[in-house]
Amino acid sequence: MYFVSFYNTIMKISFIGCTIYIIYLMRFKKPYCLSYDPLADDFPYVKYLLPGALIATIFVHTETKAFEIIWSYTIWLEAGAIIPQLRMLTKIKDVENITGNYVAALGLYRFFYICLLYTSDAADDLLCVDLGGRRIIKKKKI
Repeated sequence: MYFVSFYNTIMKISFIGCTIYIIYLMRFKKPYCLSYDPLADDFPYVKYLLPGALIATIFVHTETKAFEIIWSYTIWLEAGAIIPQLRMLTKIKDVENITGNYVAALGLYRFFYICLLYTSDAADDLLCVDLGGRRIIKKKKI
């Protein structure tokens, strides 16, 4: 791991802290935990999401360093995390507008984040042209 900036570090710590707090609210804090139905939450994520993210990481990653591989795995896992939410919404069949809009925005965010992740590093290199995620090396003129 490496230090990028103070701002980046504070934002990551805040994000992790907020995520832990949200999980605490959903699992233990009343009245929020009362709406969780463990019987309806039956998506086999260990069977589908974890291996799917691993396969995506094996075939699509930026570098072969251990940290980069782990980071890529977490990005793919986050992108696939919307699948259980979509399955739950299809089981309910009566979705409020705000919930549907939120899930759609979340899915688009994750899709565009993956696109940005695998296309942005070619923009930093003057010898590369980025065509839809494929990096094509330009020949140097002598």
